[in-house]
Amino acid sequence: MRKWLKRILWGLLALVAVTYVCACVWVKANETRLTFGRALPYTPHSPTLALNEQRVDFGDVNGTKFFAWIIPSLPEDHSNYWLLLFHGSDDNVSVGAIGQDDFRAMGFNIMAPEYPGYLDAHGVPSEALVEREGQAAYQYLRTVKKVPAKNIVIFGGSLGAAIAIDLASRVEAGALVEHGGFSSGIAVGQMWFPFLPIRLLSKNRFESDTKIEKLRMPVLIIHSTEDNVIPFAHAEKLYEVAPSPKRLVRIRGIHRVGGNNPILNAHFFPEIAAFLNTEAGFHLRQPLPSIAPVIAATIDSKGIEAALAQYGSLLGEDPKRYNFREAELNRLGYYLLDKKKVNEAIAVLQLNAERFPQSFSVFDSLGDAYVSAGKDTEAMQSYRRSLVLFPDKVNYSHPKLDQLQGKSRGD
Repeated sequence: MRKWLKRILWGLLALVAVTYVCACVWVKANETRLTFGRALPYTPHSPTLALNEQRVDFGDVNGTKFFAWIIPSLPEDHSNYWLLLFHGSDDNVSVGAIGQDDFRAMGFNIMAPEYPGYLDAHGVPSEALVEREGQAAYQYLRTVKKVPAKNIVIFGGSLGAAIAIDLASRVEAGALVEHGGFSSGIAVGQMWFPFLPIRLLSKNRFESDTKIEKLRMPVLIIHSTEDNVIPFAHAEKLYEVAPSPKRLVRIRGIHRVGGNNPILNAHFFPEIAAFLNTEAGFHLRQPLPSIAPVIAATIDSKGIEAALAQYGSLLGEDPKRYNFREAELNRLGYYLLDKKKVNEAIAVLQLNAERFPQSFSVFDSLGDAYVSAGKDTEAMQSYRRSLVLFPDKVNYSHPKLDQLQGKSRGD
């Protein structure tokens, strides 16, 4: 009996050991995929934004060529302020167009490098390569664009925050702004795989907590207290070791620059402008407040009809009091869909389509709202309108319309 028991125990231990080794091998083999998500395709932005983005090549490392989007400041600004923007792991340079427009409205030009392996950029991403790319982008601004160091703000979100912190530890700049960043890649990996020797397995370490100590510029750290991917404790650790002047801003929800939640974090961009003006000597415009939270509050208190009337009244009285761009109602529409307020979402997005009838994006969003309401005929009409305005294959109405047509045929 004891002999069999020993055999069973040794068998179990062997199984555990093999499983553990296999887990280590899997994590090491998949580290690049886990670190650099590359989940989203090219996302076309609405023509109403008129970003006038330009694609520029700015260097290479060992044959891996780099490119970036450059978005010029508004024509009336003639600005020499530059935001060097590094996006998150699962994003790409095309995803954050709304946030890029917010930064442009402050008075920035924007340079947004695309990482190797993202979109049509060549190469395989790694910590060393994306950090070299960040340095090359900075040198492009300094030598080609002739931008003074004090006029450059280094900005990064999530994974991009680690790249931004690394760059800021090596160069001079007006300020660093990071949001949703982690203290180190090792700490994140250990959180995901607590029983594995991540420090031994990882080659992409992103040790932001040791690099941020070296900064010689104002530091703004923005992080959500509700972030369940990168807990708020990471921001607290970075803030603790960052040099002064510094500020830690707590926000709510999971915030992506230019994301779909206009109600949470309405102070996100104003906080950035205020910090850069007071601590870094910039002279940026305070962004106009979005009309979306105002309308959302009225929907909650008085209903959709009163909210639509209020929108028209405020737009007529003072169009420069709030930000009335297409994206505000669009994000409000999706926020209402998330809250299961489908009829209200349809009404808001219908208003948006009336205001911006030449935007393919508003009709795509309206189609999504009709789908949520089970109104497939109206949804197909909206998607078709979107495709008439923008027939390119990257229009995300294409697969949605195909799916509904297949459903109507019984496919």
